[in-house]
Amino acid sequence: MEALIVGVVGIVVGTLVAVFGVRVFFALLPAFGFVAGFLLGAEAVGLVLGEGFLATVAGWIAGLLLGFALAILAGLWFWAGIVILSGAIGWAIASGILVALGVSPGLLTFGAGAAGAAVLIVVAIMADAPTIYVAALTSLGGTAAAVAGALLAIGTIGTADLAGGMVAALRSYPVAYVAWLVLAAIAFGYQLLEARARGTDMRRRPDTAEGSR
Repeated sequence: MEALIVGVVGIVVGTLVAVFGVRVFFALLPAFGFVAGFLLGAEAVGLVLGEGFLATVAGWIAGLLLGFALAILAGLWFWAGIVILSGAIGWAIASGILVALGVSPGLLTFGAGAAGAAVLIVVAIMADAPTIYVAALTSLGGTAAAVAGALLAIGTIGTADLAGGMVAALRSYPVAYVAWLVLAAIAFGYQLLEARARGTDMRRRPDTAEGSR
């Protein structure tokens, strides 16, 4: 049952973030912050206790608490949302790559994820988080969550497979990686077209780009 619940949440939140990441950026940030915090908190507790991902009540509690904390923070402050978004995607991709290469989820993948998160956070700050950057990240992160959620919902994978992040959860099914990248490209293209139709300046931050020429 928990896999179905987590899967449905991943599908709904992931799809909304991927398709409407820029248009309703501020409304969706808390939802993405919750998903990112839940996964990070649960994995951290699993590593500390030496238990499996979401194998104990402590993992669920830590995931929920960190999820709610990041959701609130992302909703209150623009740059907090950008940092959470960048960090979550950087962590998921970096740890997911190692897992895809055959490294078991653990301290090494967690460390790689932290490094990936730091890189994208620095990029966001240095580039002043332009709208096109946000569109790219929301497309990648949203579709990863949606694909992983779909696999969970149909019972192809279990919650334990989320150890290492949303991208790592696709490791047993190479076709899922292809689906993720194709869907991410489609979502990114849609966001660009939709933003252009609204007259959004993709070189500026989402909080200043709307209606710009």
